[in-house]
Amino acid sequence: MCTIATKSPLARLRSKVQRPPSADKIIIARQSDGLGERLNALLNAMRLSDLLGVDYRFTWPMGIVAKSPHHAIVPAEEIFTADFLAAHLIDHRDTANGFELLAGPDDDLDSVRAQLAAAERGLRVPARPLSTRIDPEAVPAITRGFADEFAAVGFQPQILAAIEAARSVPLGEGSVGLHLRAGDILFGRYRTWTHSWYKIVSPPVARALIERNRATGSEVLVFGQDAELIGELCTSTGAIDVSVIRESHHLTRTGEAIFDLVLLSRCERIVAGHSGFAIQAASIAASSVHNHLDLIPPEEVIELTRDDMARNGDRYNPVHREFAWWAAFYGARHDLDYTTAAELLTYAFTADPTNPRARLHLAALHYAHGKPELGDDVLVDALLADVDMGGKTLASVLLFSLLTVRGYDMREILDDITGAADAGSGPAVLYRAGLMAERADADSAARDVASFRAFAAQDARLTELDQLDAMIDRTIQKRLDRPGHVW
Repeated sequence: MCTIATKSPLARLRSKVQRPPSADKIIIARQSDGLGERLNALLNAMRLSDLLGVDYRFTWPMGIVAKSPHHAIVPAEEIFTADFLAAHLIDHRDTANGFELLAGPDDDLDSVRAQLAAAERGLRVPARPLSTRIDPEAVPAITRGFADEFAAVGFQPQILAAIEAARSVPLGEGSVGLHLRAGDILFGRYRTWTHSWYKIVSPPVARALIERNRATGSEVLVFGQDAELIGELCTSTGAIDVSVIRESHHLTRTGEAIFDLVLLSRCERIVAGHSGFAIQAASIAASSVHNHLDLIPPEEVIELTRDDMARNGDRYNPVHREFAWWAAFYGARHDLDYTTAAELLTYAFTADPTNPRARLHLAALHYAHGKPELGDDVLVDALLADVDMGGKTLASVLLFSLLTVRGYDMREILDDITGAADAGSGPAVLYRAGLMAERADADSAARDVASFRAFAAQDARLTELDQLDAMIDRTIQKRLDRPGHVW
């Protein structure tokens, strides 16, 4: 069973807490996202500062993420002691310049020292493991667990109480901790994006993982943000809902997150998507995360998704249903035949018509396979869904323009849809207009909008939509005003 140990390096780390702020170059952890990623970066900074013999600092901004119900970010004073903050906290706004991110991916300590010497103020560590930047063969110390660093963090008494509560929970042999990431990448502002899909375990895959581990006699503890889904999975499979364990401890929201982190670290196996929270738990236990994408092959995910959705789909939130079908498609997309890909994408947007990404991929699929009429129909349906949502702009056009020209996660469908526009597709030219506006080409955007309006005047599905013209204008203007802006 994994435990959080206390070893001799702890004294060195604690001595750094007592050092006065240094005027020399420093190592900095500068994250503005969730708790797991912030703590990952902090521990990385502590480790690297120890290896290089310099001080470290960290930032703790209270921005959009802190206001999100999907994250457990509270002011630093509620998590860390005054002494720890006095020694190591630095204003986020004061660190925008002068700190270079570790170059990687194969640095040794000599190259890191050279980077530190060349940097104006110091080096910034990533939230991801240091082994993504520093060669673990050249510097084996970066692969050591972070138990000492975690123990050296100056946590407030209520956080320490949450840690001790998590350490006191009895765990059976072969315990498996399953972390189900949800939050803003499933229910919030990033839900239409694709680049974070690998962080989420879909309900059918989660159920399969629970059942398979339970069948071997393992105790399965389920961690995560979505109480409704976790409750359903645990009730129907016999897994343990961690929220039930910790509810008697009367913890704060951040205390609950730390409790989960430490308890997850104590499980013999941690199964999750590529989540910073799971990586943090594994790091303090000197273990690793068993990624769900490595445990079940993509073609098997499709079959178990079909089976589970037929048996249990009505128990899941529409957002979960949409993601389950989307993940089944996306994980196997390069090896799917046309019919199967179209089927999975159709199931996805049928489950949740408010998420436009599956429609965009389906339209591209039709165009790529020489079926322009079907592609046009899908894009028209996407526009109708945008209007039905009652917003001021066209969500599918914004999504296409942002995530293709910026190269996030839709670059692969760019040529199919713009190629259809080049070939005279009426709906596709509107999506190309958004793309042109994203590129600040107002004249090309205006020509494409005019072409689309000529098409729309002849399409009975669109002629009755009085609000469509205003939504088009606002959409294009939004991209022209703020190209590249992540809404």
